[in-house]
Amino acid sequence: MKKKLFIIDGHALCYRAYFAFIRNPLVNSSGQNTSAIFGFSRMILTLIRDQNPDYFAIAFDPPVKSFRFNLYEEYKANRQKMPPDLKTQIEEIKNLVREIGIPVIESSDFEADDVLGTVAEKYSSPDIDVYLVTGDKDAYQLISDNVKIYANKKGISDFEIYTSDNIAEKTGLHPELIIDYMALMGDSSDNIPGVKGVGEKTALKLITEYSSLENIYENIESIKGKTKTLLEDGKEMAFLSRDLVTIRKDVPIGLTIDELRFNGLNTEKAVEYYNSLEMNSIVRDYFPETAQLESSTEHEKKDYRTIRTHEELSIMIKELKQAGLFAFDTETDSIKAVEAKLVGMSFSIKEKSGWFLPLQSKGLFSEEFPEPSISISMIKPLLENPDLKKIGQNIKYDFIVLKNEDINLKGIFFDTMIASYLINPSELRHNMDDLAQKYLNYKTITFKELVGTGKNAIALTDLPMDRLAEYAIEDTDITMRLYNIFAPMLKENGLEKLFNEIELPLINVLAEMEITGVKIDTLHFDEMKKNTLAMLDDIEKNIYREADQKFNINSTKELSAILFEKLGLRTVKKTKTGFSTDIKVLETLQGTHPIIDYLISYRTLNKLQNTYIESLPRLISKKTGRIHTSFNQTVTATGRLSSSDPNLQNIPARDDYGKKIRTGFVPGKDSVIMSADYSQIELRLAAHFSNDENMLLAFSKGIDIHNMTASSVFGVPIDEIKPDMRRKAKIINFATIYGVSPYGLSQQAEISIKDAAVFIEKYFQTYPGFKNYIDKTVSFAKKHGYVETLCGRRRPVPEINSTTSFMREGAERAAINMPIQGTSADMIKIAMINIQNDLADKKMKSKMIIQVHDELVFEAKKDELESLKSIVTGRMEKAIKLNVPVVVDIALGENWGEAH
Repeated sequence: MKKKLFIIDGHALCYRAYFAFIRNPLVNSSGQNTSAIFGFSRMILTLIRDQNPDYFAIAFDPPVKSFRFNLYEEYKANRQKMPPDLKTQIEEIKNLVREIGIPVIESSDFEADDVLGTVAEKYSSPDIDVYLVTGDKDAYQLISDNVKIYANKKGISDFEIYTSDNIAEKTGLHPELIIDYMALMGDSSDNIPGVKGVGEKTALKLITEYSSLENIYENIESIKGKTKTLLEDGKEMAFLSRDLVTIRKDVPIGLTIDELRFNGLNTEKAVEYYNSLEMNSIVRDYFPETAQLESSTEHEKKDYRTIRTHEELSIMIKELKQAGLFAFDTETDSIKAVEAKLVGMSFSIKEKSGWFLPLQSKGLFSEEFPEPSISISMIKPLLENPDLKKIGQNIKYDFIVLKNEDINLKGIFFDTMIASYLINPSELRHNMDDLAQKYLNYKTITFKELVGTGKNAIALTDLPMDRLAEYAIEDTDITMRLYNIFAPMLKENGLEKLFNEIELPLINVLAEMEITGVKIDTLHFDEMKKNTLAMLDDIEKNIYREADQKFNINSTKELSAILFEKLGLRTVKKTKTGFSTDIKVLETLQGTHPIIDYLISYRTLNKLQNTYIESLPRLISKKTGRIHTSFNQTVTATGRLSSSDPNLQNIPARDDYGKKIRTGFVPGKDSVIMSADYSQIELRLAAHFSNDENMLLAFSKGIDIHNMTASSVFGVPIDEIKPDMRRKAKIINFATIYGVSPYGLSQQAEISIKDAAVFIEKYFQTYPGFKNYIDKTVSFAKKHGYVETLCGRRRPVPEINSTTSFMREGAERAAINMPIQGTSADMIKIAMINIQNDLADKKMKSKMIIQVHDELVFEAKKDELESLKSIVTGRMEKAIKLNVPVVVDIALGENWGEAH
């Protein structure tokens, strides 16, 4: 069997890893950005695990400029300067890989690509395949029978292998022709000039016909028209570009093949390093043997018991009552809570101990064990006792599951998932496995490890009892341990009141909404599907007509060729695989060609068709005949709720398509849909936070604030404001509270950057109090590292002191907006809790069914309408007292579309 040598372009992978997390950078508790280290590590560790290399090395660019800069001063001139926090991570990565047993190759005057080329030339043979780990298309030239490329496809740990055949299929050329092909068309990412005016298509045609630059210029007289002129004018640059793109194969790397032999990682040093950077998931996923060792050591000290007799169950119940506080968890046969059936329950009153109560199994109960129905009847009073404090991890799920068994869970005291979220809302994962690794350095039994995956997955009821019991009790044990950590942390961070008065009571409210669900009109969606498919068919025909040919509209490569080569539209954004055709690019190109409007309509309709029109009817529960979305408390950094399966937040808010989708959401018998929406709540909160006199005046006197802003920005009296002026002023109002830049405003309002800068300046002249709020908020964030809402909800913004401008500016925008948007989220949560309590107290049959941003939607019984309106309006207006009036708009309809 051939040996495998993997050589990695270290700088390229570090960049990819860093920018993969650019919107949500990974920052540890000390404020250190670790995105590149995390992503790079997952890449190489996945590679090692999946490929088991015989030889291994990582190449890095040297800290000095390469020889190519001497050939062409403008080489890589358009590259942005490396972010300082990426630079420091690269140096740390170099030290890390050396420490854990991977050779690092770096040669002055040469780039990492040249090292890859040299290794490929020197060590590839019939006995050794060399794999070049890079996403750079320059490396295609190095491919041969014994040299392949191992490149990222998507994400940071998804790879594919390129061979000579792949490259020929991908580019239309064999590897030996790539150098001259690139010399002709250049490379904008490295600022390699190529021949001006010669693009991908022309370069491919020329190289296919003539094979090399020399042959092209020897036969220049046979080339006609504009192409000939371009080639003649660009001859010098063509040959210079070839020198620039040619990867060297003679770098003095100073390592023998034996020194590149990979003998495995230094696990001890790797685990110590990743734990020190709080990258516990890497330890869990790639070094499970270390975590398993700790877990097995812990297991020796555990007191985990399975309930097998009536007497044991009675003793457990007695101990739980005496403790007065316990963690519990349900094991079920479905991830969909509304449809799930209990398989078992686990309980714990102290760390490293607990019980498992089986409720479904196949012949594993002892003869004297009571029927599951008897067990449930015995445990029901315990769970319904409000004086007994219950702790859970995502306890809302358990609430709904127990409701299926006619158990009304009371006494919810703590939820470790929500506590983790409040402590660190920027963290993306709050699941138990990750929390155990991060806070307890403990490797849990994961669900996949328990049941397996795919065709080999085992039902919970088919598992050996001891295995299921260990998994189930471990959940409550870890929940209890996390409670002991998180409870004091909430207190230390001033989050107890927010946790106890808003987030915890909201669990019951959201659970009841999910249980109620939403009714949809399937006939309406069938008709929508039919009409939408017909519209898409018409739009496709228009697109083909404008392109003068048929092509795959969903193929970026084919669409790019149509737009930028055939139609000659200006390019907006280039990616590693070519010119982007994403929706933002299309919106930028609006008005330049009729095909663009058709493409935007196609993308919009196609997305709605796939996301809502076709998928919503498939989500109807066979058990209830309704859709049961999940409302998530632990996703957004601002405190807003999100929803999933389906995501109701992303239905377009104001356009006709969104309204048609909402029209399919209908009430039950003797009911109507009632929508209650906060009016301009974020602008009212901006007035409250800034205490700006003009903002306060507008809201207290009922003056249209958009007209007030338009009057100031455009310099005309309020009674002379035209609709377009008000529209732009509205954009300015909302954009400014999001900390918009002149460029950002210019894009949103479709005005020049210069005009946008003037508008922002005039805005701050009109509302100087808000400018003062911005300055104070940013200053507070820089000093404390976080901002907070009126209710004490915090959002960390460690990047606000970053030396990288775009990260710092992004953090400033988040800091400006979060107190406003976060307080808005807190307001509607408080209103929801109070409304639900009122509905229960008055024993009303109307139900709250949907929450989207600033809107609450009800399935309102017709005979309760006036009472419901009064309750909802009063509770929403008085949720938090502001120094401006709070206004709630109420609307009714036979469906959500009419009421929205």
